[in-house]
Amino acid sequence: MTFTQPSIPTCLAHLILAGVTGWSLKHLPIGHESSHSTTSGDDLVPLMLVLLVFLLGHSLLGIFRHSHPDPHKNLRKMYELSVMLAMILPLPLLNTQLYLKYQLGNGSHLPLYSYLSMSTFLPFLTGCLYSELSQRHKSQYVTTVVTVVNLTVLLWISAFNENYWGIGLAVSYGMKYFTLPRLADRYNVPFVDLHTYGLGFFEIFAINVIIDADLYRTELVIQ
Repeated sequence: MTFTQPSIPTCLAHLILAGVTGWSLKHLPIGHESSHSTTSGDDLVPLMLVLLVFLLGHSLLGIFRHSHPDPHKNLRKMYELSVMLAMILPLPLLNTQLYLKYQLGNGSHLPLYSYLSMSTFLPFLTGCLYSELSQRHKSQYVTTVVTVVNLTVLLWISAFNENYWGIGLAVSYGMKYFTLPRLADRYNVPFVDLHTYGLGFFEIFAINVIIDADLYRTELVIQ
């Protein structure tokens, strides 16, 4: 049996993410009072709640994975899958939640859920198909294209509804996505550490984006 040294910095990154996720869950506006609700559509689909619960599980899994001196192969596989999902899910779920909160479109949610399905399953499937190290660049191309589309959607929704937290999130997420790999290589820092801290910042921005959208909806009802 081969034992490896637990990664304390990586465990710390996941511990901080767990704390930020707990804070985000506490401040996430889940429901509305009946007097302030125009539709229950977004309350019936609490996508941000699903995302935060997943990220909490991801952070706990990361703590266990990187604190274990000899993680089992299945544990490593589960964590790798969780990391891939943590890279794919945040933007599509946030965009879909914003779309529902701002009540965009003509009432049909088919295009919305088609977008959600494509922007999650496409990079996930390519990531699974090209999981070998020599082929990962192929899945990375797909993930990059989907990420750019997601950022464009977030910018459009946020700018259209004057959600400045959303605009800031889109800009910061784009900078993070394209600069983190270079920073990790240049300063010899594990990419997973930087990505985990980035998820924490994403959650802080995302909660404020949702709160801003809730305030918009409340003002719309009052008017």
